Amino acid sequence: MPTTKKANTFVWKFSALTIFVTMLPHCFVTPVHAFVIETKGGPKIRTEDGNFELGFNARAHLDVHSFNADMAHDTPPFGSQVPNLDDRSGFNWRRTYTTLTGKIYDLNFKFENDFAAGSFPSSLRETWLSTRLGPGQIILGQFKPYRGMEELTSSNEITMMERPSTSSTGIYSGRQFLVGVGYKGIVADQLGYSADVMTLANAGTSYKGMTYGTRLYWFPFKEDGKTLHFGFSYSADEPGPRSLRARIVDIYGGRRGISKSLGIAGASASTGEESKQTTFAAEAACSMGPMTLQGEYANSTLDDTHLLAGVQKDSTIQAYYVQGSWFVTGEKTLYRKDRGAFGKPKPISRWGALELAVRYDVAENLDQNLMEDPCRTRTTKCRVEVLTLGANWYVRQGLRFMLNYYLTEASIGNSGPGTPNRKDSPSVISFRTQLSF
Repeated sequence: MPTTKKANTFVWKFSALTIFVTMLPHCFVTPVHAFVIETKGGPKIRTEDGNFELGFNARAHLDVHSFNADMAHDTPPFGSQVPNLDDRSGFNWRRTYTTLTGKIYDLNFKFENDFAAGSFPSSLRETWLSTRLGPGQIILGQFKPYRGMEELTSSNEITMMERPSTSSTGIYSGRQFLVGVGYKGIVADQLGYSADVMTLANAGTSYKGMTYGTRLYWFPFKEDGKTLHFGFSYSADEPGPRSLRARIVDIYGGRRGISKSLGIAGASASTGEESKQTTFAAEAACSMGPMTLQGEYANSTLDDTHLLAGVQKDSTIQAYYVQGSWFVTGEKTLYRKDRGAFGKPKPISRWGALELAVRYDVAENLDQNLMEDPCRTRTTKCRVEVLTLGANWYVRQGLRFMLNYYLTEASIGNSGPGTPNRKDSPSVISFRTQLSF
């Protein structure tokens, strides 16, 4: 078994070699065809016969935050109440993506890097090869596991600046892009299906542990500005000793907000290798013209999060949100059936499109109490609530301004009879300038 560094090097060399070997015969054997160059939606070059295509895209998301910490109370402070808390206001580059996509006969590929995410290769995002296999598409490389509607929505098209707790922002903390194999397709233009088997790791981390899951979604009708969607997903994460941990951390107050741990699988065991996370999730959404309503519910079990009388105990975390949006200027929300998620329309006015949105989001460890303490707070509760108000101005295709106002509350209950309930309630205003092509 190669070392971690050697394993990472081997994987990326193998991927590069695969693309090179696939392209090589066509470089010398394929007859010369005329090329077509397109610039709409990003530079793209393709042959007239459609057998070869290469495109380049990029996105930049610059955020600025104004963080208003909660005042200190008579009870012991926590979260944003802690004295000398680092200043969380200011600017940050949320994303700076460059994306290369292409097609060589029946082989598709994507290579995407986020320069705002650190050094290579940990900055890699979607990096994969795919092709038709039977009725569906098989994909090999690094991509998002098939876990829910909002998780699979592009960062260029999410309604709020950050994803809810049912995504890798919460339930699947830190496990957004993983390495493995997936398969997906659509039956009768109404039923979407997908499955994945992946290492519980991404580029730059140890290739240990496994995760596997599946997702089904049904859209009984999908017309212009009129969509109904139902979905269900299941996943099981089984960490290795040095892979990404199966844990749930909810962040309240936006990207630079406060992290609240809701439990870690294997935290009470001598090794977390056999301690896993299993998650069932359901989703529903509908759009009627300029209005969209969607919600998701996830129920996740973490193994061996705490001890009770010397016995290993599991804990259950539930997370859910309800989100609504309205295009004041009359645009109709798009539905992307290939991923089972909503997208954003082009502005119909020369002044652009205006969208208003609201989301209520909750995540809670249901087993937290004074005897059982999976959250490590020694209190009666472990719950996070976030109310987000949003406004999006789509100036034109590729340029969007986003404004979010977060009203948040982390509740950890009390430490016993006669003690006060403890809450942390910061508020945050965040603004994003989004450029993409």
